Amino acid sequence: MSKISKERKVTYYIGIGMMVLGFILFISVFFFTATMMNDPFGSRLPPFGNAVVGMVLLIAGALVKNIGARGTAGSGLLLDPEKAREDLKPFNEAKGGMINDALSNIDVVNKIAQSQQGKEVIKIRCKSCGGLNDEDAKFCKGCGKPI
Repeated sequence: MSKISKERKVTYYIGIGMMVLGFILFISVFFFTATMMNDPFGSRLPPFGNAVVGMVLLIAGALVKNIGARGTAGSGLLLDPEKAREDLKPFNEAKGGMINDALSNIDVVNKIAQSQQGKEVIKIRCKSCGGLNDEDAKFCKGCGKPI
């Protein structure tokens, strides 16, 4: 099974850190404005530069995180299909494992259904329309009248 390199992990976490710092800077403008509401003279303006820098850090952090998670080719930064396949190999193997788990659950359900197929099925014919219904049906599936 393929492992993700340490460099990609570090890049991923640096991207998350940039996003957190960008969010804090962006939201700080709103907190500053809320605390200055009681200032009768409005002597200080909110640091709108923090909002711009925060937004830039949010966007750049998302890009860096994406490159760390998927690699340069897997994220689309580098156009090389072979390298992209190699970069995305750990994720594809994990997805394949999840699909295999789901298929094994389906196999268990199919085995249970096959074991129950040996039971005798009893149907009841409706007196009104003649349609076949399950033995525990209270109303006809075809005409809706009581059985």
